[in-house]
Amino acid sequence: MIDILQIDLRNRHDRNLFLQLPFQLYKDVPQWVPPLMSDASQMLDERRNPFYEHGKAAFFLALDSQRRPVGRVAALENINYNQHNHEKTAFFYLFECINQIEASQALFEHVFSWARAQKLNKVIGPKGFTVLDGLGLLVDGSEHRPAFGLPYNPSYYPSLIETSGFVPSGEMVSGYCRYSVAP
Repeated sequence: MIDILQIDLRNRHDRNLFLQLPFQLYKDVPQWVPPLMSDASQMLDERRNPFYEHGKAAFFLALDSQRRPVGRVAALENINYNQHNHEKTAFFYLFECINQIEASQALFEHVFSWARAQKLNKVIGPKGFTVLDGLGLLVDGSEHRPAFGLPYNPSYYPSLIETSGFVPSGEMVSGYCRYSVAP
């Protein structure tokens, strides 16, 4: 049984549960590069993040039957983006989840419900608060550390996200250069 909690950002305990989840999920994953906690915390701060001057957001946390966090996601409405593009689009971002379809589908159902309540008719992502935030999803190469500015996620994320109805819409490619240092 999965329960979804909409995070009240003024509640320090719930906000910390949301922020700490990736550290729990990736604790044994050497390829994951953790964010700076100050940056992650500022992202959720409505007074310090300029996104909130022209956007709205909701944050959802999936809890298992023992009330332990097992997934999270943010739903975003970038009003400037929608006005400029003549759209009614919501974005999802900060998705993290154990490999459990029930949890990921429950999270995305809450994103879809939130988007409908905002009168938005499409959800795309992962797409962050700004164009400089990690965009997209790693679909191949999870055995490597990510290139700068690109996201890292476990190899099962594409399946969880596609099971909720999302389809790929483009590709970004990064690579590694092998080199040796002369003695």
